[in-house]
Amino acid sequence: MSKVKTVANTGRVLVYVLIVVLELCSIEITSPAQETSPRFASAVGRETSPDPAAILSTGRTLYVHSRTVLVKSEVIESELQKRSELKQAGLIITRDSAAADLIMEVRRSNFSTEYPYVVIDARTQIVVASGKANSLFGTAAAKIAKGFAKQVQKARKS
Repeated sequence: MSKVKTVANTGRVLVYVLIVVLELCSIEITSPAQETSPRFASAVGRETSPDPAAILSTGRTLYVHSRTVLVKSEVIESELQKRSELKQAGLIITRDSAAADLIMEVRRSNFSTEYPYVVIDARTQIVVASGKANSLFGTAAAKIAKGFAKQVQKARKS
């Protein structure tokens, strides 16, 4: 009977030792797909830098969300894709918010022709760019794209 208790106790001790060793040596395991993906690489590169310009310069994918019916997300996406500065920077527009490094939110100010926009880092929720466009004498989507492209270009130069 005592041998059975000893074996059971030894098994418990081994389980506890294994749990302690695993907790002490907790290593983040990544798949090869994660290591080579731009999203993973840019997130790792941003770990030490909460600087908005640095986050904006390393962002590779952008999701556009319009909170107004007057300027649809598709129109803003189209205008963003026309900008050569964003093509040169390698910024890709995505329809999958979960896959985006950056999220652009556009809304319309009440009783005005102004469209404020904000771009946030999807992982940290840090605001990395913002501005506003006026729809007088042009389209708001084109002005938003132009303003954002200037901000990206400035961040990539520094």
